[in-house]
Amino acid sequence: MKKRQIDLLPYLLLVPTFAGITIFSFWPFLKTVICSFSVTDPFGDWLRWEGTYFWKELFVGEEGLFGTMMKNTLLFAVMNFVFTFTAGMILALLCVKRGKFRKLYQTIYAIPIAISSATASIMWQFICKGNGGLLNVWTGIDMDWLKDERTALIVLSVITSWAHVGTAFLLLLAGFRGVSEDVQEAAIVDGAGAFTRAVKIMIPMASPQIFYVVFTNILTAIKTFTQIRLLTGGGPMDATRTLMYQIYCKGADAGEYEYACCASVVMFLLIFVITRVQFAFEKKMVHYQ
Repeated sequence: MKKRQIDLLPYLLLVPTFAGITIFSFWPFLKTVICSFSVTDPFGDWLRWEGTYFWKELFVGEEGLFGTMMKNTLLFAVMNFVFTFTAGMILALLCVKRGKFRKLYQTIYAIPIAISSATASIMWQFICKGNGGLLNVWTGIDMDWLKDERTALIVLSVITSWAHVGTAFLLLLAGFRGVSEDVQEAAIVDGAGAFTRAVKIMIPMASPQIFYVVFTNILTAIKTFTQIRLLTGGGPMDATRTLMYQIYCKGADAGEYEYACCASVVMFLLIFVITRVQFAFEKKMVHYQ
């Protein structure tokens, strides 16, 4: 019986891809886990094993800072999701009907995508500052919105949502416009109003796009850094200090790479859990036909 020859070419073509994934993804992750149980030099390279000392520092050190960071991270992610998804959904539903000035409206709604996070942060800093800020002028309230611990995280969430709403709007609009016009016309003939059509037809049929927006929005919010760094610096009184910002402070600023590695592993586990929960809901709530 003639032996079957194995064609090595497909495997050889995959080698560069697997090499890149290993070098830039798997190995850095493995090194992060190793360094979280070790002492490192000023460059972040392994020196010796230390055990769970830095993990204890993360969870119980600094007078409950870990609990504050986790609360801020999750609350920020929830608020950002609610603001972004709600605004994107409303704008997309308003633009489904192809009107005369639809391209102008779509361009205006999507403009935040083209503005860098740093530029947007400087713009919003001017709007929200206490002395002569535009927000105070518009509302008649005398408050430094980003330096008050009662409002800083909420305002930061609104700013981040404003930056992300353009992407959500375009994705949801594409989903809604993918709904067959015949289905909508049949619903109109049956007496369904605009609200009923949106809830019973358009939103269920655009569930893949909705799932993607929800999925990416929550994960992006958890990893937000630029706005926090430029607008609040984690303050006031740690009111906007998130896990992502703490990783930067300990790793890049303080050079405490061991602590930063522990926080990075926690960040990975948090994203992993959220991802698994979302995919569990995806099987029940998303329809691809």
